[in-house]
Amino acid sequence: MSVLAPLAVCLVVVLCFGIGLWKTAIASSAKSVLSSVQAGVSAMSDPDMDDAAKERAVQKAGLSLIGKTFGLTTRLLATFALAALPIFAADLAGLVPYAASMDMMLRWEFIIGVSIVAILVGGWISRSFGTTQTEASDEPYNAGDQLVHTLAFASPAVMRGLGRLDDRLFAKTISEVKLSHPVFITSLARGGTTAVLNALHGLPSVATHRYRDMPFLTAPLSWARAYGSRARAVARRERAHGDGMEIDLDSPEAFDEILWGLYWPEKYGARRISLWQESDQQPRAEDAFDRHFAKIGHLRRPETASSGKVHYLSKNNANIARLSLLPAMFPGCRIVVPLRSPGAHAASLLRQHRNFLERHATDAFTRRYMRDIGHLEFGALLKPIAFDGFDPTARDATEPDFWLSYWIAAFNEIARKRDACLCVTQDDLRTQPQATMQALCEASGIPDNGADFTGHFRAGADSFNASAFSPGLLKEAEEIYAELSKGAVRG
Repeated sequence: MSVLAPLAVCLVVVLCFGIGLWKTAIASSAKSVLSSVQAGVSAMSDPDMDDAAKERAVQKAGLSLIGKTFGLTTRLLATFALAALPIFAADLAGLVPYAASMDMMLRWEFIIGVSIVAILVGGWISRSFGTTQTEASDEPYNAGDQLVHTLAFASPAVMRGLGRLDDRLFAKTISEVKLSHPVFITSLARGGTTAVLNALHGLPSVATHRYRDMPFLTAPLSWARAYGSRARAVARRERAHGDGMEIDLDSPEAFDEILWGLYWPEKYGARRISLWQESDQQPRAEDAFDRHFAKIGHLRRPETASSGKVHYLSKNNANIARLSLLPAMFPGCRIVVPLRSPGAHAASLLRQHRNFLERHATDAFTRRYMRDIGHLEFGALLKPIAFDGFDPTARDATEPDFWLSYWIAAFNEIARKRDACLCVTQDDLRTQPQATMQALCEASGIPDNGADFTGHFRAGADSFNASAFSPGLLKEAEEIYAELSKGAVRG
C-alpha cells in the first residue's frame, strides 16, 4: 500500500485532534485545574491564615479540584475519541487498515513534521490574534507559573533547602568568585532607588538580581541551568506601580529581602518590622549571603567574577532598617541613599498605598507575590519599619500625614547613621544626572566606564500639594531634608 493513504488519514486525525482541543476548551479547563491546585497550596503556606481558615480553604480548593479534574478528563476523552474516528472509519470502510494508520502515526518523520507545523501555526496565531503580556495581565506569570512560584515559596525550609542544594552543586564555581565590596541602594520606597539601580546595573563591574531569577531565588545557579537563562517570551511592560517604568525579565529588581526574612524571621512582626542592630550579626547568615552574592556575580559577569573587581549591587528599600548592621556585616560596603523632597515623597507613598490596597483586594496572586519577595511597603501587606519616634497606630495610613511622619522617622534614622551613607538628592539627579551619577560612581568605588546616565532620570521639578500636610510636620521634614542635602554627593 502507498504511504499516501495512511498519511492522509493521519493528517485528518491531527486535524480532528486540533478541533477537539479547540471545541472542548481544554486549555482553559487545564488552567482552571492549575488555579485550584495553586489556591490549595497557597492557603497551606499562607502565614496570615489560622489553621481553621487554612482547613476551610484547602477543603474548598480540594472539592473544586475534583470537579475540575473530572471536567478536564471528560474533555480529553472526547478529544481523543474525535481524533480516533478517522482511523476506525478508514478501517471499517476498507480504505486503510488500522495497523497501517497506527504505524504512520508512530513514525518519527511524521511526529517531527507535525510538531514543526504545529509550532509554526501556533506562533502565527499567537502573533496575529493573540494579546501581548502587557495587554493580558500585570504579572509575567500564567497559571502554571503561579503554581511553580507557590511551590518555590511554600516554606522557609524549602527555600533554605534549595539554597543548600545550589551550594553543593556549584561549590567549585562559587569558590572561584572573588567580588569587590557590595553596594546597597536603599531609602523609603518611591525615593528613587529603582532609577539609581537602573542607571548602575548595566555597568560591566556590577552584578544584580534580575526578574529572570524568579522564583527559585535561593538557587539561582540551578534555576539558570534548568530554565532561567533561556529566552522566554514576556513582553516589556509597565510595572504594577503605574509610574511609567517598564520592565522585562532582564530588568534588575530587589530580591535579596528574601534572604533577610529567612535568617531573621523574628524581625517581621504582625504589624511592623524591627530595626537590626550590630549585635544581630550571625556568622551562618553572613556565609550564606557571601555565597549568594557570589552566585549572582557569576551569573551576571562570568568572565570577570573572579577578578575581584565586580560589585554585587542591591536595591532593597528594607535595608534602611539595617544601617547599623550592614557596615559590620559587609566591611567596606557602600550604602547609597537617594533623597527625595519630603512632601513629594510622602505624596507618592500615599498614592502607591491606595493603589495597592485596591490591587490586593482584587488580585490574590499579586498580594501573594509581593509578600513572598518581602515587599511590605504598601497596601494590605503594609508593615512599617519600627523607626524611633514613629507610631503606626497614631494615624490612618490612607492619610497624608501618616506618610510624612513616617518619612521624618526614617530620615532621622539616616541622619543618625549619615557617616555610613552616601546620600544623593533627586533634585540633582533630575537637573544634573550625568555629573551626579559620575560623582556617585566615584564615591561608591564603581568605575562608570563613560556610561551615559541622562536617560534614567526624569527632568523637571518634583511638585506636590503642600496643603495636604500639617504645616508643622512639613516644616520638620524639610529641615531634616535640608540638613541631609548638605552632605549629599554632587558632581
